[in-house]
Amino acid sequence: ERQPYFIAAAGSAIGGSLIPVPGGVLAKDEAGTVVGCVGISGDTSDNDEIAAIAGIESVSLVPQPD
Repeated sequence: ERQPYFIAAAGSAIGGSLIPVPGGVLAKDEAGTVVGCVGISGDTSDNDEIAAIAGIESVSLVPQPD
């Protein structure tokens, strides 16, 4: 929703096979620097995102699910 042109361009680059859904979450350190990401798949998209956030927080990092 926030970056429709990016989604359209990425979808076009991979033949239209992109479906953006929750489940991938950036992980940041205390200073706000992105240090990695966590992707979860296997349940509903909302539950995947909840699991990713819990994992990131369990190692004292800050999740950014947007």
